[in-house]
Amino acid sequence: MNYFLFTLVFVFLISGTALAYSPIVSEVKRPYDIISLEEKPEAKQEYLGELLDYPVMYEITSEESFTLKAEVSQLYVSGSLPVPFSLIMVRKNDRGGGVTEVARLKADDVNWVTKKDPVLGLNFWYGESLSREVEAGTYRIEISTVDNSGKYLITFGQEEQSVGYLQMLSNIRNTQKFFGFSVFKMLMSSYVYYMLGVILLVFVIYQTWRNRKLLAHVK
Repeated sequence: MNYFLFTLVFVFLISGTALAYSPIVSEVKRPYDIISLEEKPEAKQEYLGELLDYPVMYEITSEESFTLKAEVSQLYVSGSLPVPFSLIMVRKNDRGGGVTEVARLKADDVNWVTKKDPVLGLNFWYGESLSREVEAGTYRIEISTVDNSGKYLITFGQEEQSVGYLQMLSNIRNTQKFFGFSVFKMLMSSYVYYMLGVILLVFVIYQTWRNRKLLAHVK
């Protein structure tokens, strides 16, 4: 019976899937380096980043028209105002170099809303999304503030994908660590406490079955 319980839980852990949350830490080695998005334009992609005295720019290329969408969120800190992030979208000109502005979201126009993310177990400020229908081409999205400082989570695209349960746990931990939380914060994630609840339920069922079996044997 013990072997069966262990196998049941183990198989559930490694075979279960969840909606993808696979953030990538934005690594900028030099000021104004451009970060190329790894997935197709429609796919939902999250990037963790920090402004360190200069803006951060992301680039995406598509051979077909698509919806260019970006949304910024940031950790909620009690008693503090949200960092005033701004976004600007530009398109690389096909000829002659240079870029053409597509859309802009100024810091003063953003209405930040607080909401808890049950998966991450963290409270965030969520800004408004900036979205445009665009033609094929190469586009860049720049995030900045007046003094170019502050940590953020920027999300591109909208099509959800799936990842394995264990990979999801790793992604959650990486995000919590990025924002300065210890491993114990994992207990606040719905993906953890739901699983602990399942394990506890299985244990209770097993103990009930075991006790009934012992009582039946005594009689």
